[in-house]
Amino acid sequence: MKHTLVLAGAVAAALVLGGCGHTTPITSGTATPAPAYSPNVSSEYTIPTANSQPAGITKTQTALWFTEEGANKVGVLSQSAVITDYPLPESGSKPLSIVLGQDGNLWLTEFGGGRIAQFNLSYLSFVECTLPPQTGAQPTPWGIAAGPDGNLWVTDPASNGIWRVQPGCGSFAFYPLATANANPESIAVGPNGALWFVETNANQIGEIYPSAAAGSSPVEYAVTTPASGLGVIVSGADNALWFTETKADKRGRMLTTGQVSEETPLTGVTSPYGLALGPDGNFYIGDQTKSTIVQFITSTSAINIYPTKTANAGPFWLTIGPDNEVYFTEQTANQIGQFLYFNP
Repeated sequence: MKHTLVLAGAVAAALVLGGCGHTTPITSGTATPAPAYSPNVSSEYTIPTANSQPAGITKTQTALWFTEEGANKVGVLSQSAVITDYPLPESGSKPLSIVLGQDGNLWLTEFGGGRIAQFNLSYLSFVECTLPPQTGAQPTPWGIAAGPDGNLWVTDPASNGIWRVQPGCGSFAFYPLATANANPESIAVGPNGALWFVETNANQIGEIYPSAAAGSSPVEYAVTTPASGLGVIVSGADNALWFTETKADKRGRMLTTGQVSEETPLTGVTSPYGLALGPDGNFYIGDQTKSTIVQFITSTSAINIYPTKTANAGPFWLTIGPDNEVYFTEQTANQIGQFLYFNP
């Protein structure tokens, strides 16, 4: 099974996090006041549980939360740079993706348990929802997104389809994929309000609207580069979807019409996977093999490459923290990394 790396991080004044960062929010490509640093991987925070294999990540207003696939836990990096983790109720759950739901709670997928779970931020407790089998095999929930309809949308490789789950597990709806063995993974809300997801085995990207009738099949669009190894998909600020191609070493862009408008080679990058859009309008990518953070300049397609402080850390999934910096999980180093990205 593919392991995931995520970017998690602490909140608020980055002076607390490693002694360098902003004290005011950033809303454009220039910090105010201008920071006195160049882009770099500035800090790494060790997860207390050994071999935890940090995976998915999301932010709240005051912290960054991440899953620990190997430790069967959910962890949080606070604004005081302290990591605390919470064990899942069932062993072998293999938590992967995590997202902040519209109900104000965290939701995560349990790849090994066929469940999704709600983590209540007020009571610090879990409620688990078991997905009903569709193909005779136990579901393997992988990616999760909070839909504009208030529901959770989940990819399921074993069932070869997409789930819509009502918060509180009130109802489930399943949407089978027309392409067999498509292996849907990363999923995100697109700029048109639809859910967009990658199909890693089929070299396609799927789209489904929240209003789709249960049992209907999502629309699927082919990616131009063969066997591209689709990774993470995110919504851009340009009414398009952006995604990584892990095997082709590219970054792609798809219009909401389903047309692939560009696939740009990432020179010097060998396994681009995690992807996040920064407040500066540029994209940040984790190269797990070379253990670097890649800055993709949207206006010119130029790239800048920055190594992690720990060798062979394996950065994977990324996110933007409440302090507007980039955070990522280091799955092989068992750490959470921070990347400061604004030029002085």
